[in-house]
Amino acid sequence: MPQMHNKAKILEKVEAPSAIKTPTPHRLGTHAPAVVRSGFLSSVLRCLGIFLVALGFNLYQIGNPSLWFDEILSVTRAWQPLPVLWQIVSVTQPNMALYYVALHSWLSFMNLFGIYATEAVVRIPSAFFSALSTFVLYALARRFFREVIAAFVALLYLLNTLQLTSAQNARSYAFQLLFLSLAWYALVVLFSSDLSKKRERLWWFCFILSATLAIYLQLFTELMLATQALAIVLLCVVPTSWRARVRQQWRPLFISWVCIGILIAPLLYVSRVGSKTGWLPTPHLKDVYHLFLTISGQNCLLLVLFGLTMGIGLCATLFAALPWGQDKLKQLALSPRDEVSGKEWQLHYLQLLPLAICLLCWLLCPVVISYLISQKATRLFSPRYLVVIVPAFVLLVGVGLSVLRWRTVQIMSGLCLVLLCLFSVPGYYNNAQVEDWRTGTQWLQQHYQPGDGLICYDNIQGCAVDIEYYLRAYPHSTAHFDADSPGYFSWVSYDATNQAGDYIQALSISAIQLYATKHSRLFFGVGRVDPTDPSVQPTIQWLNAHYHLLTKEVTSTLTIYLYDTTSPST
Repeated sequence: MPQMHNKAKILEKVEAPSAIKTPTPHRLGTHAPAVVRSGFLSSVLRCLGIFLVALGFNLYQIGNPSLWFDEILSVTRAWQPLPVLWQIVSVTQPNMALYYVALHSWLSFMNLFGIYATEAVVRIPSAFFSALSTFVLYALARRFFREVIAAFVALLYLLNTLQLTSAQNARSYAFQLLFLSLAWYALVVLFSSDLSKKRERLWWFCFILSATLAIYLQLFTELMLATQALAIVLLCVVPTSWRARVRQQWRPLFISWVCIGILIAPLLYVSRVGSKTGWLPTPHLKDVYHLFLTISGQNCLLLVLFGLTMGIGLCATLFAALPWGQDKLKQLALSPRDEVSGKEWQLHYLQLLPLAICLLCWLLCPVVISYLISQKATRLFSPRYLVVIVPAFVLLVGVGLSVLRWRTVQIMSGLCLVLLCLFSVPGYYNNAQVEDWRTGTQWLQQHYQPGDGLICYDNIQGCAVDIEYYLRAYPHSTAHFDADSPGYFSWVSYDATNQAGDYIQALSISAIQLYATKHSRLFFGVGRVDPTDPSVQPTIQWLNAHYHLLTKEVTSTLTIYLYDTTSPST
């Protein structure tokens, strides 16, 4: 223990983020300003390059897949006037409140130029914010790793298929990832650097603002605050180079948490409506494995390599902090046998230890907490929510790459991981479509004639709201739902009151028969439900027996029948 105490004291005096970076020359000579300007320009270009590459992957084929139900709900809510939107988020849908407002502003801006809310348009904000989060992650990695390792971290993140999913979805997850990464970045800077009072206040403001916005974007972020609290407790206890700074920051940290609590109080108040995630199943241990397999692009080999790389990094930082660790590092060829070089590498590992503690908490705590909570009525364990751990996942891979002694080995290992990730990306693009509402609705528009009737089941699962989105985003016909269409109700009204209409009337024979007397032709759609379902099949059989089926369209999500109600079936 005395040896550990001495190591901690030595480390607390170290200011440089990495002991093995190329040392700064003692004398820059007469060309120092030019060198500084050149270095700054090259840094800006690298950051811009990372951002543009990420944006390119995020925008690629972004408009090809049809919007799916959750995305269409986002757009439908964002379309509403702000007073109606406020009623929706304050009564039934507090989660993602800030995202709906941001999307509302974006769509209103696009509307000024006559641009409709098509698939690409509504997803572009997510793609842009995702590219920004890649830049933030690169900047965070650059504080601790060599340039090439930081680049690998950014590439692993932007190529991650779970992250790509959030980048190409009209949901709040890409926004949340950006501000969550900024909140962690602010804490890391505050705990790892000696800052002036002015800069320190700016970083605390950045932390408060980022954490607050992340919570308003996604309530799941509340778990991340608990994660950060645990990481800070560990940093206060474990002897690392950050411990003294963390202990000195308890007052501004407490004030920051109080400020965040006050700022999110209105959201917590309106969240009293309760959980809306009852549709998620109770997770089992195998689901934890599937989560990490999903993060690894469904590639078992890549998952093993990720785990091995992270394991090497964690072992190196842990062994460096133990009295017998230096010998163990030499045995594992993670440290040179030369005494001076061995001490430099050990110091490098020790400087990575507090970062590894933060990242390990960031990676594991949301998984464990959401898994335990989801054993009860509130279900939170889902890859779409746990996308928040992807930045920590790739940063831990960066820790593993950075402890490899030889630069050639670092580069070859990083390239191998990046190429395996790149191999999974085409599969993501080919299977990005979750539901296909576009094909069926376009067919409906092509066959629709003024005066036709339209029924769709199951509206409680979004059949009508999905069709209505495409009718509005691509206004190529006058097709619409009538107010007296059996089973139809406005989802805006449902969102604002939490009272669903009588959607089961779409299967009522008497209701259909009465509605059909007003229309010579009738479209009957079945969406997100199998037409052979026992609850649906009798209605379709009755329609086929009493009306003449003109044609139909069958897709993976929506099946639409067109009947002539003036002619009996043949």
